[in-house]
Amino acid sequence: MGSDKKPGNCNSIDEIRNEIDKLDKQIIQLFSKRHEFVREIVHYKTDEESVVAQSRKDKVINERASLAGDLGLDREIFKQIYTLLVESNINKELELLKLRKAQNQTIKTI
Repeated sequence: MGSDKKPGNCNSIDEIRNEIDKLDKQIIQLFSKRHEFVREIVHYKTDEESVVAQSRKDKVINERASLAGDLGLDREIFKQIYTLLVESNINKELELLKLRKAQNQTIKTI
């Protein structure tokens, strides 16, 4: 996936920016793939509590923050990023769950 070029091997600011742009594209593509799984997991959830899954939410956020810290990144920033990401995913799952329940209710009344 993309270039294996090392930052120290770049010869200009434009080359560095180009590599950053490539990495950002890859990151966004990975977020898109992650989102596909978020859309799919709602099929295995039956209610709001299973969607929110507070203990799983806390675990994911803390583990990702810890991983970021282990890699020399700011734990708190990544805690904020993953809090935003997971909360956004939960909102999407709740929306999909509500839609699925409405569709099931419509089918039952037909």
